[in-house]
Amino acid sequence: MTTALIDLKTVGRDDRGVRIALAGELDFYTAGQVAPRLRELAGSGHRNIVLDLCGLSFCDSAGIDLLIRLHRRCCAEGTRLLLCAVPPLVVKSMRVLAADRDLQFVVL
Repeated sequence: MTTALIDLKTVGRDDRGVRIALAGELDFYTAGQVAPRLRELAGSGHRNIVLDLCGLSFCDSAGIDLLIRLHRRCCAEGTRLLLCAVPPLVVKSMRVLAADRDLQFVVL
């Protein structure tokens, strides 16, 4: 039996948008698992998509690339992608890759 390395769940929804929690490891393998659902959310007409990343234990460049591509998709759909509770090591990786220039961080 294999264990899921990533968990994606909706934790809130209102007229302002939807809040999604990602927990586990966001890497090359798991990014491919959650990408279809995130793309679907980007095109679903929400004003905002808030990704709560406090449960991430690991995020590599493939995971950060997924977030950048999701940001671009959201922009094209008229949706804002907001990241909250980003673990410090993930923020550091985003800075190294200059992803923090495009991605928007919020405190909720």
